[in-house]
Amino acid sequence: MALNTILDQPVATGLLRNILVRERVPHGLLFWGPGGVGKRMTALAFAQALNCTEPVNHDACGKCRSCIRIPQGHHPDVQMIEPAKKSRNIPVSVIDQIVTMASLRPHEGRWRVTIFLDADRMHEAAQNHFLKTLEEPPGRSMFILVTEYPRMLLPTIRSRCQMVRFQALKPDTVSSILQRDRGVPAPRAETVARLSQGQMDRAFDLLESDKREIVLALAHKLREGGDPSTLATDFAKAMAGEKDRIAAAVKAEFAEAATPDRTPEEREADEAAQEAKVSALASRNLLDYLYLLETWYRDEMVFGATGEASRCFNADQAEVLAKGVSSDAGRKIAAIEESRLYLERFIQDERVFRSLFFSLAAP
Repeated sequence: MALNTILDQPVATGLLRNILVRERVPHGLLFWGPGGVGKRMTALAFAQALNCTEPVNHDACGKCRSCIRIPQGHHPDVQMIEPAKKSRNIPVSVIDQIVTMASLRPHEGRWRVTIFLDADRMHEAAQNHFLKTLEEPPGRSMFILVTEYPRMLLPTIRSRCQMVRFQALKPDTVSSILQRDRGVPAPRAETVARLSQGQMDRAFDLLESDKREIVLALAHKLREGGDPSTLATDFAKAMAGEKDRIAAAVKAEFAEAATPDRTPEEREADEAAQEAKVSALASRNLLDYLYLLETWYRDEMVFGATGEASRCFNADQAEVLAKGVSSDAGRKIAAIEESRLYLERFIQDERVFRSLFFSLAAP
């Protein structure tokens, strides 16, 4: 992995290359932009470039011991922090540990790098505690904050980090990756690329799941007069089942990585991390369904105004769209956005779905 392998991010990678060339490394970088466009990969690539023992044109060689260990998570000077526990927050206790580690010299690399994924989930008290370290940074320690929502961070945090903007991948890039790496036929790859909006993780998920088919069937049932209450109950049960499958997969993943000599504290930390991952994946799963619903009603609105399927995300559904579209798609999109906020506030899923489906069932 190297900066020159990052696709469709010329501004971000150009800025990072300039930092490496000038050897003026800031102590705080804020990577922000849509999810699934390479922010995490770029953070690791930059950490590799900083610690590469045989750099090539101010970039990581990808072959030395340091370059190999960093993406594997085995380098002592590069660590990745994710939200913990069901609350999906990064607490003050974690920042305490980071501050202590950052005060030490790098163990074997040139720079000690800490990457915060979903940095916007850093508790406000934790941000205030972290602020002092950003204001008076230790010598060869740097921090990369990765987020889709930079405004969720305190202005004082943002002002002490150099901002690095990431953009969505080009549809052609997503389509070509799907065809090259997954052998997806061109027509389907193009449809998935449109729906992914330049986010590779979303594109892969659309390929590997039946989410889109479920959403299209749901929209059809609502339009044909299906009972919103029954549909909400059935959908909530289906989502609960998907969460159980997610939990089982995460449990198996942690069990495979666990060592028999873990201390009680390590076991507790593993359990918290496991719970946090399940919560994050289940939440993302729900939001994916809402996103797909939103694209459908957005397409109804666009097709109703233009009559052109080529302008729609679901361009392959032209025949369905031609049979009739909602007269109030804009209001339905607003209802989906409102439901997203309710789910973020941990309001009961079935209650949210029932309210939403009644709104979507209206003419």
